[in-house]
Amino acid sequence: MIRQWWDQLVENWDWFVFLPELLGKAAGVVVGILLSWFLLIRRRLRSMEKLQRGDSDDVLFQAHYLHPISRDNKQTGNFQLLFRNVAEKRTVEQIYDNPAAAQLVRTLGDQTTLDHPILPTNGTIGFEVLNDAAGWISGSLATSPSSRDVWLFCVTAEDRQVVRKRCVRCFLIREQDLKRFHDWDWCRNSVYVERPWHWFRVVALHRIARLYADQKRLFGGRVDGNTMPLVDDQQGHRRIIPLSLGLIANESPVVEPFAVDWESQVQRLAPIELTLETGPWPSELG
Repeated sequence: MIRQWWDQLVENWDWFVFLPELLGKAAGVVVGILLSWFLLIRRRLRSMEKLQRGDSDDVLFQAHYLHPISRDNKQTGNFQLLFRNVAEKRTVEQIYDNPAAAQLVRTLGDQTTLDHPILPTNGTIGFEVLNDAAGWISGSLATSPSSRDVWLFCVTAEDRQVVRKRCVRCFLIREQDLKRFHDWDWCRNSVYVERPWHWFRVVALHRIARLYADQKRLFGGRVDGNTMPLVDDQQGHRRIIPLSLGLIANESPVVEPFAVDWESQVQRLAPIELTLETGPWPSELG
C-alpha cells in the first residue's frame, strides 16, 4: 500500500517545480541560520568592546555622607566622605521607557565634564528626563522605614578622562553638606575619603556646590506661579532639586580615612579646564 502510494506520488511530481523550491527553501534556511549567528556574534563582540571601553548603561543612585573624624574620642573638625548606593542598579532603558529619552540621557552624558558634571538638560524633554529619574527614586523609597529628610538630587555623568567606567550617577546629598563643598580650601584640608581614587568625587561635589550657588542666584527661592510643567518650555530649569526621601541618616566607613595628596592630583588636573574656587557659602543665599 505504502509502496504504491509512493510510486504514484513520485510519478506525479513536477521535478522542475519541486527541486527549485526545495533548493530555494533550503538556501533560505541556511542563510537565516548564518545571519542569526552573525548578528549574535556581532552583538557579543560589541558588548565585549563596550565593556573593555568602560561604557555602561547603568544608572546608579548614590547618597553622600560626611562622617565626622575623631581622634582619642575628640572631634578633629575633619570629615570622611562616604557614598553608598541606595537603590537597586538599573539600566537607562529601565528608568526611561521612552527610547528618545534614553538616547538623550546617553547623549547628554557624553557632554559632561569634571567641571560641569551635571547633565546639561534643557527644554521640556530635558525637564522630563530629570523628573523621570527623580520620580523613580522617590517611588523606590516610598515605603522606606527610615525617617524622611530633604535631600538634593541631580543627575550626573563622570568624565572619561577621570574614571574608567562611565555611567549615569544620580547624586543625593543634604543641602547643609553640599554647602560645605562650596569652599575648595575646606575640601582640600578637611575632607578625607575611603579609597584613593575617590578624590574625583570631592572635586565633583565642589563643582556641584558652585553650580548650586549659581542656580540659587538665578532662580532665587521663589517659584513662578504662572509656570506650568508641561506647558512652559522649561528652557531654563533647576537641575538640582530637593526631594523628601526616607534614607539612612548616617553611614559608617568601611576603612580608615585616606588623605588625598591634592598637590599631585591638582597637577594631574592641570590639562583639564577645571575651576576650583575658594570662599565659604554666600550668606545671602541662605
